[in-house]
Amino acid sequence: MELKSVLEIVGYGAWNGGIPVDNSIYEKKGLSFKGGIPVTRQTIEDRIGVRSRMTAPPNLRIGRIALQNLLEGTDLDLSRIRLFIGATNVGDDKKDPGPLIQHPYGTVKRTCPQARAFDLYAGCPGFNVAVELVFMLSLTGFLRTGDISIIVGAENIHRAQAFRPDDTANIIFGDDSLATALQTRADLHPCGNYSCSEPATYPFTDDFVARIADVIFRLNGRDKIDGIIIDNQIGRIACRIPATAARVQSALVEKMYPDEAAAGHFRQFKEALSFYDRNINAFAFDLMTLDQEPDLVERIARAYVESGRYRTVASVFLDRRRGIRVKIHHGSGHAVYRPETGIVDTLTRTHGCFGSYIQAVETARDVFGEMDGKGVFLYATRGACKHLTELLQRNDLTVNDIELLIEHQANFAMIPMTLQNVIDPAGPDRERAVRDFIANKMITNIHTRGNCSVVCMQRLPYDLLRGALKADAIHGYDVNRNLEKLKQAHLIVNDSVGAGMTRSTFIRRATQ
Repeated sequence: MELKSVLEIVGYGAWNGGIPVDNSIYEKKGLSFKGGIPVTRQTIEDRIGVRSRMTAPPNLRIGRIALQNLLEGTDLDLSRIRLFIGATNVGDDKKDPGPLIQHPYGTVKRTCPQARAFDLYAGCPGFNVAVELVFMLSLTGFLRTGDISIIVGAENIHRAQAFRPDDTANIIFGDDSLATALQTRADLHPCGNYSCSEPATYPFTDDFVARIADVIFRLNGRDKIDGIIIDNQIGRIACRIPATAARVQSALVEKMYPDEAAAGHFRQFKEALSFYDRNINAFAFDLMTLDQEPDLVERIARAYVESGRYRTVASVFLDRRRGIRVKIHHGSGHAVYRPETGIVDTLTRTHGCFGSYIQAVETARDVFGEMDGKGVFLYATRGACKHLTELLQRNDLTVNDIELLIEHQANFAMIPMTLQNVIDPAGPDRERAVRDFIANKMITNIHTRGNCSVVCMQRLPYDLLRGALKADAIHGYDVNRNLEKLKQAHLIVNDSVGAGMTRSTFIRRATQ
């Protein structure tokens, strides 16, 4: 069925303050990259593409500022706001038990009586996954015509001291916050068969990951499960980076495929990636609801199966005091709506076997992020082809049809390597095609703002629209060379990869 539009992005707001910090701050600290390469201004730029990054003052909650900027700059009916989503990982304070959305939401709560608020933890793709979630709720009648959803991305890496002082991961990141408003444009009603299991409830135990995997396996057996969504009320950063759902997915897969687990397939990158792509093809992410009621995560899981894009999704409510509540949601025969404009389609995939590539690790006195740089690079670049091809093909598109690709910029070196795996490998001039694509169909600000984690996906289109991007060259590649034309791009693809490991992508057709 064709629809004019179901969900549109209708406004942005941002924190635009901070202090620019160039690479010189990291010199003479005795730091070195792997292989003993000394950290200098030039080696940072040569390896990562970052020349400077923005840092926020320690006494500021930048998510509040981004939300206020959105509300002041757009004509939104606050009474129509139904969702406030905090797309984040660390936020302003790594020891904040969350949900982190409570801080910006608290400033407008009284004027949004019908809104529900929650965090969404899916690593750096958190914004893309949040857009997908709002899309699913719009496709299935939870959100109706005129309803507004707001996604606030806030990462204050420096204030939160997310990494150890001697960890070169600090060099990559900048602080940032954006708020995005989306409006539902249609009243849709699911038409198909929906069922769910009776809730399975258990007391909370410290081995909750294994317990949840056991329960899902008991309820669903070896049948395919398309997604796991956990309302994670534990309130520890080590349980949201990576999302607990990703760890549950990994444990569940090993139960479903014990022979492959015993043979070590899930500890070998190439074998594990191929196996998950062939047999799993599922997503996993966490929420943390502000009202701590299990009905919302169950309604979201139901929306995913009623969208027609998934058949079986597990919802989990996880709380120390109230225990563990698991439901399996099934759907069949539901219509798959393909809007003409706005958010057209989405795809999220998690490979939980790589969850340790980006994780928060607790020590006796503190908690710090740890990254396996090589593993992240491999996953980000080699996982792109199958993922993007699947999403584009089911919409009768190819990479060549993309007019603007907004790619997560964890490290500029990932971008050409990703495109080399996506652009036709049999083409005669692939290197030239990659250079042309980066220069004319992409935008970047990693050289001036660093990797802003989950906020990158919001900052890039916002900076494009307000004229904040400038033509430049990074690692010998021309960037931002076609800005005026890209402002008019019709077919836009947002693609992001991060902790979990998860990749999430959505297609947007702008209204002409």
